[in-house]
Amino acid sequence: LAQAPLGPLCCLDGFSALVGIVRLHPDFATMAPSGMGPTARYEEYKQKEISFIEGELKDWFLTRRFAMERNMAIKKALDEGNFTGLSIANASVPDSKKALWSDLVQGKPELEDSLSSNAKQMKADMYMQTFKDSTDYDHPCRVPGSEYLQCVQTNSKDTSKSRQLTCASLFSQFDACRKSMLSAQTKALETSLVKQDIADRRAKALFERRTILLESK
Repeated sequence: LAQAPLGPLCCLDGFSALVGIVRLHPDFATMAPSGMGPTARYEEYKQKEISFIEGELKDWFLTRRFAMERNMAIKKALDEGNFTGLSIANASVPDSKKALWSDLVQGKPELEDSLSSNAKQMKADMYMQTFKDSTDYDHPCRVPGSEYLQCVQTNSKDTSKSRQLTCASLFSQFDACRKSMLSAQTKALETSLVKQDIADRRAKALFERRTILLESK
């Protein structure tokens, strides 16, 4: 989930961050009328701070709600179209296709010796078709993956041991690319969760500060 940068205030904690926000906000730089007493001035500043905090909380809530609904809509559309990602999280995908996809993503596309020659060729073709349908020409794994699967297709009539020796170097390149993609996805998820956690903690601190202000007299 994309989050807007919080700037240097994200490094402050709790009340200190809120004080920094209040000091930076232009509404709080406006001096209260000199004729107002201390209590009236305090109430004036308190109401301005509460108003600012409520605006920030509203922005946080709408941002989170919009992101949630957008992501759920995308997931629903992909599931209905029988799509699945690297994590293979779509339960509606047929088992046969799920097995092929699992081999392509994290296993090893291979042809069992127990299969007939026609069945081996058919399975090799299914691997290639599934892979090409799932990657465009700019995909970093398109070339190494296609080269390995082409090797499997070409040598489909060989025994599994012989084919593995022939295609070993090509599979190593493909496997390295796959692992790089999975690692990048994991890092992106971790970064997104950290940003979301920072935004949530800031919202919690703002809400607690608002509660203190509303209860103060």
